[in-house]
Amino acid sequence: MEDFKGGYAQLFTQACAIRADDRARLAGVLAMLAEDVRQAKLKAREEKSRLKKLTAWRQRADVREQELASLDPARQSAALLSTVNDPKPEETRVAPPTISAEFSTRDRPRFAGGSGGGTSSSDPGKLRGFVSQSRAAANILDAELGRIRNAWSGFTSACSWVNVEAESFVTGFEQLLAENVADAAWLEQIATAFETAGGGSLADGVLNSALILYAPPGQVGLSDVGALNAAQLKAWLAVPANKDRLQGLLEQPGLDPVVIAKWWAGLGHTIVDGVIEPGAAQLLLIEALPGVIGNLNGITTTARNEANVLRLATEQERITAELARTPPFLPTSQGLSVTNPAWTRLQTQQKALDGIGDALARAGVSGAAVLLGFDLTHGSPKAQVSAGNPDTAQNVTYAVSGMDITPQSGFNDWAKNAANLQLRQSQNEPGKSFAVVAWINYEPPTVPTVNSGDAARAGAGRFVTDLQGFNAVREGLGNRTPETLNVLAHSYGTTVTSDALAAAALNVASFTMLGSAGIEKEIRSAGELHIPVGRVYITEAAGDGLAKMGRFQRQDPRGEYFGAKVFSSEAATIDGIEYHGTTEHNTLVHGPGKGGYGYLDQDTTALYEAALTTTGKGDRILPGTRPQSSLPLELQAVEQLRESEPYAP
Repeated sequence: MEDFKGGYAQLFTQACAIRADDRARLAGVLAMLAEDVRQAKLKAREEKSRLKKLTAWRQRADVREQELASLDPARQSAALLSTVNDPKPEETRVAPPTISAEFSTRDRPRFAGGSGGGTSSSDPGKLRGFVSQSRAAANILDAELGRIRNAWSGFTSACSWVNVEAESFVTGFEQLLAENVADAAWLEQIATAFETAGGGSLADGVLNSALILYAPPGQVGLSDVGALNAAQLKAWLAVPANKDRLQGLLEQPGLDPVVIAKWWAGLGHTIVDGVIEPGAAQLLLIEALPGVIGNLNGITTTARNEANVLRLATEQERITAELARTPPFLPTSQGLSVTNPAWTRLQTQQKALDGIGDALARAGVSGAAVLLGFDLTHGSPKAQVSAGNPDTAQNVTYAVSGMDITPQSGFNDWAKNAANLQLRQSQNEPGKSFAVVAWINYEPPTVPTVNSGDAARAGAGRFVTDLQGFNAVREGLGNRTPETLNVLAHSYGTTVTSDALAAAALNVASFTMLGSAGIEKEIRSAGELHIPVGRVYITEAAGDGLAKMGRFQRQDPRGEYFGAKVFSSEAATIDGIEYHGTTEHNTLVHGPGKGGYGYLDQDTTALYEAALTTTGKGDRILPGTRPQSSLPLELQAVEQLRESEPYAP
C-alpha cells in the first residue's frame, strides 16, 4: 500500500478488510463446528453406552424370567430380590444433536465506475509481489479446504444419527478461496495496466475499461461503456445481465441527446468523403440492441438506419411467427365468434411494415433513403423515413404529416412527398445536398378528433425531442449551421409543429405551412415560434375545402396579425415555366386517371414555392391571398351574428 493511491487503492483496501472479516467469520464457524462435532461425539458415546447397558440388562432379565419359571416358590423370593438389585437402565434415548454451520462471503468491490476525473497510482512490482504471496497462500488454503471437505463428507456419511440443519460452510469456504484468487487476478490486471501505460499513474476511467468485467451490472454507467474498446465491449455484452443493464440505461426517460451524441461519437466512427461509417464498437451495439439504437436520439442517422434495417427483418419474422399461432376469431359464450384483438394488432403491425418498406422505396427514387426509426408496439405504429441523409446533407427539412397518415396507411405517399420536395430543392440549387424527412412519429387524429389539440400536444413533445436529437448529432459532427434545419407541415401537422416550435428553441431556419388545420389560439403570433423574423410561411389553395374544417376552434395563420408570409399555390408561370395549381386539400393527387393536383405533386406552384421557403429563398415567393377573417369558425359565427343583430344595450 505504500505506493498504491487513488480510487483503486481504496477498493483494494476495502477488499482486504472484507477478506479479513470473511476469514475471521469462517474461522469462527469452523471452531463452532469443531466444538459441535466434539459434543456430538460425546453424545454419541453416551447413547452407545446407554444402549449397551440396556441391551445387557434385557439379557439378564430374560435369564431371570427363565429361572423364575423353573424354581420352586421357596427359591423364587431370592431370585426376585436379585431383580430389585439390578434396576433397568435409562430407556429414554439421548436426543441427537443438531449441527448448523453456515458461511458465505461478502462481495468485494473491484470497479470504481463513473465519469469522475480521479486517478490511481501504484508500483506494479509491489502489486505483483502481493499477487505472488496471495497465490501461494491460496494453494495452502486450497489443501486445507480439501482436508475439511473430505472430513465433513466422511463425518456426515458415517454419522447419520446427527441432525445437520443448515450447512453452507464448505461452499462458503470455496467462495472465499475463489474471491482471494480473483483478488490476485484483479491486482495483476491493474499492474499490467500500469506497466502498459509506462507510468505509475492512470486515470480511473482507463482502469475502469480494463476492469469492467468485475463490475456488477447495476454499477456500470454509460461513461463506463463508452470508454470500452470493441474487444472489451464484446466481452462485457456477452453477459446477459450487462446487455440488459445497457438497454435500461439507453431507454430511461429524459436522456439528453447531447450526452448520447457525445457518448456515441466516443465509441468511434470514421468519416470518409462525407460518408459516416460506424466503428467496431458501434457495430456491436447496433447488432446487440437494434431496437434501442434505431430509435435513439443522439445516434447518427447512418447508425440508426443500419439498426432499423436489421429490425425490419426480425420484426417481420416475429409477426409471421405470431400470426401463425394466433387465431383470427375467438368464441363467445353465446356460441358466436368475435375478431381476436391480438390478431388485429398483428395485422396492423404487418401492414405498417409493408408501408415502411414501400415508403423507403418511394423516398429513395432520386438517391439513398434512410430509415430513422419505427415503432410498432407502443401505441399505434410510428415511423420516420428520409429522402437523403440528414447526417450530412447541407440542407435538411423535417416534413410533418396530418390527419390519418400512418405507416400502414398513407406513409408511402408522404415519403413520395419528401422525395418530390428533395428533388425540387436539388433542381433549384444543383450541386448542393438536401434531405427531407417524412416524419409521422406521432399518433395522428382521425376525423372525429381532428378538432382536438390532444394529439398535437403529444406529437409536439416527440417532435421537439427528435429535433433536439438531430441538432445534437449535427453539432457533434461539426456540420451544423443556422440554415441547416427547416420544418414543413401539412394540415394537422401544422398544429403539431407550431406547438413544438412555440415550446422550445430548436434553431430552425424556416417554418412552412400547407393547408393548415389551424394554430392554437394561445400562440399569438409567428414571433412566438422561435423562427427568424420573416421566415414563417403559409399557403392555402382556393380549391382546398377541408383545411378550414380543422380550424373550427383554432386560428388561421394566414391572418395578417399572425405575421406569417402567405405564398401562392395557384397555377403560375415562373421563369417561363408553367406550374399547376393545387386543386384540393391533399398533398399527393396527380396520377393516372387523376387530373387534380395536391400541394406537393411534381410541377406544382406550391412545391416550387415550398422548395424556396425551406432553403432560405423565401424572398422569391409569389404572394398569396390572405383570408378576410383569420378567426376560428366558431368566433367568426359570433362576429357574423353580432353584425346581423341590432345593437341591444
